[in-house]
Amino acid sequence: MNFIEIEEKHKILIEIAKSKMNRVEDKEHDVNHINDVVKNIKQILDNIDTDVNKEACIIGAYWHDVGRTKIGVGHEKLSATMLYEEMQKLNYDENFIDICTKAIEFHKWNMTPTTVEGWVVKDADKLAWIGSGRWESCLKNNQRLDTILQLLPNLRNDILHFDYTRNMYDDEIIEIVKLLYKRIYD
Repeated sequence: MNFIEIEEKHKILIEIAKSKMNRVEDKEHDVNHINDVVKNIKQILDNIDTDVNKEACIIGAYWHDVGRTKIGVGHEKLSATMLYEEMQKLNYDENFIDICTKAIEFHKWNMTPTTVEGWVVKDADKLAWIGSGRWESCLKNNQRLDTILQLLPNLRNDILHFDYTRNMYDDEIIEIVKLLYKRIYD
């Protein structure tokens, strides 16, 4: 099943997540961030040679930060609980619900995912969080980048799981340097 078919199959569930994320006031974790995570997940899934449930990863991309609509700290577990409740209402299979919720329950920096789907979501999320789009937005809005700067030295080797996502990180660092260069010299 390709990504368009996956998103069509789970359209109602995805629309619920988007609707909830449209209400988030946290500019660092809004719908734009979700779109970046979705884009990263698709790229990762197209380039890793691992047995993974693509549907769970796509659903996880849309739902991983939904808990932020209610809380910041602990949002990972709340996002999984909210996804579980919505999937039950929509009569999803319990085994599939379990795969989807495990994909988002441990995506915080210092957490260890328990499934390959969880690693895909975590890597995609962290790449989006440090990405050039976020840097550009922060610079445009005069937001500080202290947290991102603290994590950059450890992100590539200590946090990212897949070799492919480490390569994505390397490419993103080049884009950040280009962005900063342009901002300084243009």
